[in-house]
Amino acid sequence: MLINEISFEAGSLETMIERLFKTMNAIDKQWSGKVEPASQKQIHALEEISGLKQHGKSIPYAYLLFLEEMGQNDNGLLEQEWDGDTEVNIDSVLRDYLRYIDNFDIDKNKYMMFSTHWSESALFLKLTGDENPPVYRFDGQLFLGSFENYLFQMAFRKMQDTQYLYQIELAASPKKFREIVSAKSVQSIQWTTQMEWIEYLMEPYQLQKAWFSDEVHFYGISAKYSIHVDLNWALNIIVSSDDHSTLQKMNKSLARLFGIEPKPYKRLNKA
Repeated sequence: MLINEISFEAGSLETMIERLFKTMNAIDKQWSGKVEPASQKQIHALEEISGLKQHGKSIPYAYLLFLEEMGQNDNGLLEQEWDGDTEVNIDSVLRDYLRYIDNFDIDKNKYMMFSTHWSESALFLKLTGDENPPVYRFDGQLFLGSFENYLFQMAFRKMQDTQYLYQIELAASPKKFREIVSAKSVQSIQWTTQMEWIEYLMEPYQLQKAWFSDEVHFYGISAKYSIHVDLNWALNIIVSSDDHSTLQKMNKSLARLFGIEPKPYKRLNKA
């Protein structure tokens, strides 16, 4: 595929939905025609059930923009977080909010649940007063830098899964990743966070870093492949490419770089 055919533009929050539509329609021409907004009644119900209204707070602006355009049906965008096996929309959030919220050791006045899974996992927006707040896991750990980043990261994932012929997924367990970091820390590498270290290691690959990369996720693009490095649980790397030989080289190179086993590639159903 030609990566320049799919635009991942940065911009103001006011243009977030327009930019997202442009990206998703380049991936799937029918995408925006299938999305459905949440109703004002549903949005008000969410403000009530989440306790925002009672505490004089409002739904963060970035999430409100999302709800007003595709809160009822985002055509599969957010359900990718749960491997596509659960529906994520305002109906599911309203249904699960009171059932799930007390299961998590999280301050209900500081976090707002916006994505739930049947396994009783969930994602939250941190209510910092920010219009574009960070996303946190149900255990209170940072999941990614902002809700806008999350939307474009989901778009990138859609691109990786549908626009290439081949893909590899490399991973290390939390224990193995701690061993990797410990081993690398004795080398002459200047870094203060794990993501700074990842970006240092990615430099030789001469990737174009995506603007929606953050403290937990690195997204990079080259002429022949795209890569996503996820530090959310431990170390997970996804590389997608149309070129089999390029993918095999990356497989061996990254496995050697991190001291993990190379993995067999899978063939994707290219759109």
